[in-house]
Amino acid sequence: MSDVYVLSAFLAAVIALVLLIAKFKVHPVATLFIVVVALGLALGMGGGATIEMINEGFGNTMASVGLLVIFGCVLGKLLELSGAALKITDSALNLFSEKRVPWAIALASSLIGIPLIADSAVIMLIPVVSMVAARTGISMMKLGPILYIGAYVMTSVIPPGPGPLASASLLGVSTGEAILYGLAVGIPGIIAATLYLTTIKTHVDPKAEFVAEVTEGDAGEGSGAGHGGGGTATKIDLQKMSLAAALTPVLAPILLITIAAFVAPVLPEGSLPYEIISFVGAPAVALFLGCLTVLPLFGARWKDKEVINDMFEGGLRIAAMPLALTGVGGALALIIRETGVAENVAEGIQTVGISPIFIPFLVAAAVCTITGSNILGVMTAAAIMEPLIGSLDLAPIVVYLACACGAQIMKHANSSGFWVTTTLSNMTVGQGIRSIGVASAISGVVGFVVLNLMVLAGIV
Repeated sequence: MSDVYVLSAFLAAVIALVLLIAKFKVHPVATLFIVVVALGLALGMGGGATIEMINEGFGNTMASVGLLVIFGCVLGKLLELSGAALKITDSALNLFSEKRVPWAIALASSLIGIPLIADSAVIMLIPVVSMVAARTGISMMKLGPILYIGAYVMTSVIPPGPGPLASASLLGVSTGEAILYGLAVGIPGIIAATLYLTTIKTHVDPKAEFVAEVTEGDAGEGSGAGHGGGGTATKIDLQKMSLAAALTPVLAPILLITIAAFVAPVLPEGSLPYEIISFVGAPAVALFLGCLTVLPLFGARWKDKEVINDMFEGGLRIAAMPLALTGVGGALALIIRETGVAENVAEGIQTVGISPIFIPFLVAAAVCTITGSNILGVMTAAAIMEPLIGSLDLAPIVVYLACACGAQIMKHANSSGFWVTTTLSNMTVGQGIRSIGVASAISGVVGFVVLNLMVLAGIV
């Protein structure tokens, strides 16, 4: 079949993907499956071969990333319900002066956003932020979006966020590299977005019910459940919880994975230090150990079924959709690689003359902006780009970071995170677009600029 036909089929598949999700509200998992099957048939693979390749792509992806997504989601749920996330936020607010409250919220949100999906972070902590807004007189149009943007950027650029985990797996990027370089582009993006949000002049009061319900006593003796923690009756005394204990489940897995990625290769293979570091630094093991370090935060109740069973199941429920999206995304990548689409797209890019680094960034930005999902944005861009890496002479880590930066652009009225933050922050849709929408675009663009500087400097 002709190159024109192959490219046309591929472009039609991308357009169908966007339309089914954005216009017709078909679930992303069903949409991806439909598009992958249709693309395989259109490119002459036949029904049996198409399904066989889908199963192969799904299975390979699950084998490499399935446990990581599960343990990452479980860790986030445990941090939420143990009160650790609330303790981190409370400590950050105490650390900064009243004038620097926005930066305290940005810091807390960024830390919490490593294992916790941004929507969950907002739902859990918006009562605390609303109370702070009422006491300081700072507009919720600043504080609400800052609470969201820190977690949103982190869950877009570094594992164990489901999108970064999936794209790193698809592109063959180690989890340690993804974390280290993801922080390098993510932190400047958060700083730039927070700087923009602090300049907003419009004043928005917090919702009255949050100000009335969240008292000073709640902040000192609160619980994850009392702040949107999913209905559990578990009560956590934050005064008895140390900040170090709250931070350990967040930072320990990152530290273990990073050490394994950069220290283990210089050790003698087969030596005891090599074996230990390689084992505890394996991403699945490191994340599981992170989950175990949360249990002492529940005190004597850590042995209860509610903690060791029910909360684990809560994390598994959260993991279900990212797992399905990731698996079908792996099937899409395999179809693109095996049917010749990759070579045709690469030739087209070279003919147009656009710098290859812009392609994953623009694809991720388009998918995220149109569908409202940063997970889908980073994963779809990675699936499309993985077969193109060799032809376009791009390092996998560069493609990964370009996807992660593009997938932040931009949040608006088709996104659940946008609605959660806008509604709970007492903002109008217009105010949400001026704050959340613009801030998410700024974070993505700044991260992409940093990436280009890193490429020019030979860092990646």
